[in-house]
Amino acid sequence: MYQVPQTTDAAVEVEITELVQKGCLLNAKLTVSSSSSLTFTEKTSRELVINDAVAFQVRLVVVQIKSHYTTTYNNLLFVKFTKSRLDDDLNYTILFNCADFNVTQTFTTDNGTWHLVHQNKTDKHILSFNVSVEMHLKENASPYAALHDDTELTDFELRGKDGSVRVHRTVLAAASPVLRRMMSGAWREASEGHVDVSGTSRATLEHLKNYIYLHELPQTGLEQLLLLSCYYMMPELERRCVDMLVRDLDSRNACDLIQFAAKNNVTRLLLAVLECVQSGAISVSEIRDHLGERDETKDE
Repeated sequence: MYQVPQTTDAAVEVEITELVQKGCLLNAKLTVSSSSSLTFTEKTSRELVINDAVAFQVRLVVVQIKSHYTTTYNNLLFVKFTKSRLDDDLNYTILFNCADFNVTQTFTTDNGTWHLVHQNKTDKHILSFNVSVEMHLKENASPYAALHDDTELTDFELRGKDGSVRVHRTVLAAASPVLRRMMSGAWREASEGHVDVSGTSRATLEHLKNYIYLHELPQTGLEQLLLLSCYYMMPELERRCVDMLVRDLDSRNACDLIQFAAKNNVTRLLLAVLECVQSGAISVSEIRDHLGERDETKDE
């Protein structure tokens, strides 16, 4: 592996401009300024955090080679992806794309290794380039998939407002510390063999079971599943629900999601939506225009 030279030289500046972030997606333009008088320069961009989970950085190394009457620049571009939280046990897959250099590579979060993604030799140093980064949760096979359709060994019920779902105590206990406490000790749920999930539909409980057993998420009804993930302290499910909601975020549903997050104290969702607005993925004026159109429709 190419070893990145260590230097404190600040002659090369890598500025991040035109930054747009939307959940697990990041697009940015990087502009480079350099002194042509130096034979070696290196600079690292500021750190960008994707969806409060993965930190991303770019490092550019420029080596100037002079020979007789010609000058050649050896440009080397490195990227690094690391988890932004020390207590994060999840693994992420990152798709890195730079169309300017015809580069598309997939990485996983690691110990902070600098990866060489592009190298060229030209008569000038790199001036600017655009990058796109897309982050996904790395899926592991669920150990409970074979029990999803089992009916003989189920010994517990999740009861909603319009029906119930049969499950296995041990599977629920492994998925949620809250449910684990409910099913042990002197809790009423432990002796009665069920837990009442007030205000929750049977469909949402099925979605919860599908996630716990199969790691599957629905295409609709994510808001109610998100509330369950918060209540039962299931951070991975919470993160995935937020990611899917933000992926479909636009000016038509932004205000509704903000109100939903604020009303139910879902901080992760609220911050994710506000970050999209701040980065320019959607604009306040677009949201205002949509709200105006909606009010006009109500008045008709």
